[in-house]
Amino acid sequence: MSIRSLQRILWSLVLVAVLPLAGCVKNPVTGGRQLALISESQEISIGEASHPEVLAEFGIVENPALQQYFSRVGLDIAKRSHRPNLPWHFTVVDSDVVNAFAVPGGYIYLTRGILAAMNNEAELAGVLGHEIGHVTARHSVTQISQQQLIGLGLGIGSVFSPTFRNLSGLAETGLSILLLKYSRDHERQSDQLGLQYMTLAGYDRCR
Repeated sequence: MSIRSLQRILWSLVLVAVLPLAGCVKNPVTGGRQLALISESQEISIGEASHPEVLAEFGIVENPALQQYFSRVGLDIAKRSHRPNLPWHFTVVDSDVVNAFAVPGGYIYLTRGILAAMNNEAELAGVLGHEIGHVTARHSVTQISQQQLIGLGLGIGSVFSPTFRNLSGLAETGLSILLLKYSRDHERQSDQLGLQYMTLAGYDRCR
């Protein structure tokens, strides 16, 4: 069986099994309806549970003044976003890698490495706006929902098809790797949202 045929059967099984159970919710950014297996309260719970793990992995920069400054700038931008009432949290983690990332529910992280590479507050606002955009558009929630759908589809397929039983491990590994990063569409949308949010907060993207 070809990979394409495998994918078609997998998604057919997923849709048959999940559509009666899943809910359609309004996307906070687009206003359109989207299939979601995770509620906002569950999204926040994921962030709360993930936060200690992130800190254990990277450590936190022990500089209260820096953390307060980072939070002030972040909250000022987040309150202009499509989800101002999320319990937003902003943390500088102790890593020299140049990176920024977001966890569902309003948890935003920047490394001390990326802060050292910035020239002014407008650059900081741009990075924060981008990460806030991932959260407001529920990009991570979309990824998690897709992973849940794929896992369910592989499980159902393994029950009914010997082919799926033989290939499910390989398919699950490959598909999981593909879902680890945001899609190009997600990144483009977050770029647009980041510019919108930082502009509303009074930052000039050209500075």
